Amino acid sequence: MMHVYNIILKFQDSLMLLASHIEELDSAVSLNDEEEILTWAYELIATLARTLFVR
Repeated sequence: MMHVYNIILKFQDSLMLLASHIEELDSAVSLNDEEEILTWAYELIATLARTLFVR
């Protein structure tokens, strides 16, 4: 049972991190800052990949 709980906690942390990256990306888009857009888009994709393909 503890194993399932730990998986849920990790998933929750990942979702919070994804939300943070989305906010940062939104801010960069609003400022039309191309470098920040690329940085946060990469971070968002990398975090999403880690979240979806966790073993």
